[in-house]
Amino acid sequence: MISSQECIVQFKKKITLLGDIDFKTQFGGYSLSIDGVVFALVKQGTVYLRGSEAMSFYLACRPLTPFEFCKRGSAVSLNYFAVDSELWCDEVNLLKLSRSALVDAKNCRIYKQSHRRLKDLPNLGIRFETLLKEVGIHTEEQLRQTGVEQSWILMHQLNKHLGLSTLYYLQGAIMGLHHAVIPHHIREGLMAWHKEFTAHSTQSSVSGIRRLGVAL
Repeated sequence: MISSQECIVQFKKKITLLGDIDFKTQFGGYSLSIDGVVFALVKQGTVYLRGSEAMSFYLACRPLTPFEFCKRGSAVSLNYFAVDSELWCDEVNLLKLSRSALVDAKNCRIYKQSHRRLKDLPNLGIRFETLLKEVGIHTEEQLRQTGVEQSWILMHQLNKHLGLSTLYYLQGAIMGLHHAVIPHHIREGLMAWHKEFTAHSTQSSVSGIRRLGVAL
């Protein structure tokens, strides 16, 4: 049996037409992806392709072993199927099934991204989702269109305790990043904007108090 690393090398050669494949450790083996989309797994020298419509037709004629891993003492099956020796040598079908697995994975990711809730975005959670909905922002697209600063202003009008960290949370949510790894120049820009906003708000408050004193 070949090693998983050698298996990945050979598999890349067989489906090179699909694009550059990246891999990382996962489930005690490796996950394979193209443009960030995972479509196959490799474990103990065996490739497992993601289930797809083309795979369903293939399985109707030739059953393949599903990928399994142990979770809390129980075996869990995933929608990935082992490439056996016959399919491995059938490069036409192997490429066809690999392409179908990739396309299906891409479509699935697009669907999930367009239907995910605000609470599922990085850094937010149910509390921020509730506050965003209270200011009329209900979807990820609405959050992007409104923008980080304007979204923060609307939220701040309801909760004056929100500070600079909330700006980072919103920016990370839009970028798909944890707030701690937002690029430094973007963090500095948000910090400068928040400082200016705070200074302007303080000045406006002082002016308002002075005008009230004159009126009295």
